Amino acid sequence: MRVPRVIRPDDWDRLFAPNAPKRGGPLRALVNLVVFAFILGALIIGGAWLVNERQQQAERLAATATAFVETVVPQRTSIAAATQTVEAQGTATRIALRTATAQAAVAPGATLEAGIGSGEVVRGGNLRREPRVAPETVVGLIYPGDKITFLERRVVDGQTWFRIRVDQPATDRAGDGVPSGTEGWASALLLSTPP
Repeated sequence: MRVPRVIRPDDWDRLFAPNAPKRGGPLRALVNLVVFAFILGALIIGGAWLVNERQQQAERLAATATAFVETVVPQRTSIAAATQTVEAQGTATRIALRTATAQAAVAPGATLEAGIGSGEVVRGGNLRREPRVAPETVVGLIYPGDKITFLERRVVDGQTWFRIRVDQPATDRAGDGVPSGTEGWASALLLSTPP
């Protein structure tokens, strides 16, 4: 079997004769070059924009991660510490109640505090051992919907604080909060208005 030749003898006449079809000439070459340059420029500019957008996205994610770590991770750590503190305070509270009951029995004129009334947490926040904002005073977290009893009211540096007891934790808490029966101080800004 014989393979046909690639070049035909009449190729020269067919492609380059005076009546051969025109291929566009120099003007067509210039248009092709301009279109190619435009497409190449668009790809370069689009690539630079995409790289810049990715960098900004990475910076936004890093800022969000930093904010998350600065706010949520310490809360989770403080929750674990607060749970241990609450367990220790539960024992201290039982001992204090026994002591208060014994003192009331000794002094007939003394009365145990009955409480101001009941309410609920309207904004989540920290329950504290003392009516002041300091990391070492955090007992744990209270969440909106927690049912509470107001035990005492105090104004410290122009801010109203209430000593409260959590009676019933909210059913839809966003995380671990203090258990039922925990007492501590909370800012009035976090609580419903007492009766």
